[in-house]
Amino acid sequence: MGACSKIINMSDSGSRVANPADLRDASRERLLAEIGLLQHQFSLTEPGQLYAQIFELEKNIDQMKRELADSEMRVLQARDYARGCAAELGEAQANFAIHQQLADRQVIQARKKNQAIYATPTWKMGRLVMLPARIARRILKVG
Repeated sequence: MGACSKIINMSDSGSRVANPADLRDASRERLLAEIGLLQHQFSLTEPGQLYAQIFELEKNIDQMKRELADSEMRVLQARDYARGCAAELGEAQANFAIHQQLADRQVIQARKKNQAIYATPTWKMGRLVMLPARIARRILKVG
């Protein structure tokens, strides 16, 4: 019991090993104390139990590797989807700009056509002939 408390006190008192290279020049007693602490801390007293823990850790590592690969695949798919969406958006913007230019040209053409119609002698004569009817209509609306 005294040796066990010595091991715990030794590591708890600040002599805890942060880097395994620190143990290169350590005394035999310190090495034994650290080994004992690790055996106590991780219950590594039986080789069968140690092999079982190693097997469990390897299984967990394999599962984590699969999960990491799945996560990487999902990230790549999300990236590809985002790039596809960006490409579709660019196409839509380009199509919108083309259609907007076409609509602007059609509006300009329609305005020119209207101006040409208003400039014809027939339109001017019809407007002059219909002037009394327009005046009568305005008078009837007001009254």
